[in-house]
Amino acid sequence: MPDDTPNLLLIDDNAENLEALHQRLIALMPAEEVEIRTWVPKEDDGPPAEAFEARVDEQTALVVTDYDLTTSVKGLFGLSIVAWCQKKSIPVGDFSRGNVANLPKEPNLFELRVPTNDQQSAAFIATTFRGFRTLRIGIECSPALLTERRSLAAVLSSLLGRPRLESQFAAYMSRLGAANSALLQRLRDFAGDEQPVDEDKIRLLTYVLGHVLCNAILKYPGPILHQRSLCAYMATTIEEAEAIEPMFADARYDGPFSAENNYFWRGDVDRILDSLSDDLDDADVESFADLNRRLVEAEIGRNLAAHGCDRCGGVKGGFWCPFTVRPVCERADCSIPSSSWIPAGAQLCRVERDFYDEWAPLLGL
Repeated sequence: MPDDTPNLLLIDDNAENLEALHQRLIALMPAEEVEIRTWVPKEDDGPPAEAFEARVDEQTALVVTDYDLTTSVKGLFGLSIVAWCQKKSIPVGDFSRGNVANLPKEPNLFELRVPTNDQQSAAFIATTFRGFRTLRIGIECSPALLTERRSLAAVLSSLLGRPRLESQFAAYMSRLGAANSALLQRLRDFAGDEQPVDEDKIRLLTYVLGHVLCNAILKYPGPILHQRSLCAYMATTIEEAEAIEPMFADARYDGPFSAENNYFWRGDVDRILDSLSDDLDDADVESFADLNRRLVEAEIGRNLAAHGCDRCGGVKGGFWCPFTVRPVCERADCSIPSSSWIPAGAQLCRVERDFYDEWAPLLGL
């Protein structure tokens, strides 16, 4: 195997489960693309941190670990693996088969949550590995990104071929330091005697931009819409996705981390909607979502399904609540604008009013 072949490390204390996942990944990812390493921790491996260090290197592009490894090594949890990876700027995903409740469904910004379903987990790992690799290759092929004084948002917008979206991406990155203490320490190291070489810069850029894209930009709609938020943008339910998506085929986002889900550039969606609006009388339209819904209905020749909101009869929307997982509109009794719960760049996310009123006082927000 060539020394420059990237590798990913799978860690589980159940050898049978680990081998099953290994085989599913082999079927999805050829050997020339990645070296897949496995580790069932054991007491006789020696100190766990040293055993881990022996299994990762500069070509390790992703680590996936079970949350609870204590059946093999007393006191060893996936949280330790996550911390070690974050210190090294290695993307890491964790999962839990035995006690799912111990592991929050929502990961931190610099952590990846792997589905426990066998087929979904393999697909997720492959998509995530390829997403980070695509970003890294893009950075390696653009040396100017390392030498010019560009912001992280400028680098990402350039890699995605959308330089005009720099300011929108920048809003998602306003609190990166608070999200990862290991990242701050790494930057302090670079500011001291340990001057970074290009390899250090490439690894750190890939690590930061990959997580922001995967865990923030693609998850909380703003410049990019996921499938559910596209339907919410048209003030309808996800059940209408099959009817709506063909209209916006030219707006599809096919960049990093897109393989397992459907995403759309909001700007391109708007341009397509604008092209449909020439013959529509919008004099009585109250909001952009009302207009979007009407345009789509005119195009498909029928009314779109209502999404079940008892405040508006399920015919308004435009925004997506990531907590109640449903469309919301800008009415004061329906939702509130983005708060500390939502990344600043997620312009099409709002918090459903009832949910916010219930939980904000308890959380002191």
